[in-house]
Amino acid sequence: MICRLCQTINQSQFQLVSQGHVLDLFASALDQVGVAEMKVAVERTGGLVVLAESFGHPVFKDSSFKRIFEDGEQSLGLSFNGTLEINCSKDVKIQGIIGPCTSMEKGALCADTIVGQGNTTSWKMCGLDRSTCLTVFFDISPSEFTNVMVTCSYQNPEGQMRLRVTTITRAWVDGSNTEELVGGFDQETTAVVLARYFSLKMEMEVRKVLHTWMDVFTP
Repeated sequence: MICRLCQTINQSQFQLVSQGHVLDLFASALDQVGVAEMKVAVERTGGLVVLAESFGHPVFKDSSFKRIFEDGEQSLGLSFNGTLEINCSKDVKIQGIIGPCTSMEKGALCADTIVGQGNTTSWKMCGLDRSTCLTVFFDISPSEFTNVMVTCSYQNPEGQMRLRVTTITRAWVDGSNTEELVGGFDQETTAVVLARYFSLKMEMEVRKVLHTWMDVFTP
């Protein structure tokens, strides 16, 4: 029964992504809800999960629904059918992305090591807003400069198509030059990236091995 449920949800997941729908899950029971089976579909469509013991719980009455519909039922602040594409210099390979998206067709700049949604240079985002955050992992070869162009297209709440293109140029420094390294180092961003990376590995690897691996990053 569980296998059939997982197969059905996986099929629904591909349909949701291809049609650009977002799956949000609001549940009021702590048993036999199917949240674990629907986890991947919710994550890849950019949805959210709110789970409590009843719909009378304050999380439904006082916080979650109020924040979602704070601007009215017809204005959720969401954009839809987003596509993210990354083009890099030939010395940079893309390992993958961690975030609410789904891999699309395979690209030419894919790294051998896959992290999250990898093996591609373009991703589908069914729903996105100002708080949407994606973590991209690169495999970088030694070079003086690296260019990265990020192209994002989406449909805004008014139904209009938008295209945003961002080009980034970064210079690499020797690790022994601490002054230049500290000047371009963002501690908060590093903490977020490592937290996301650890969370992903905890879902895929044995915890005992993972804890040993995490000790390397512990000061």
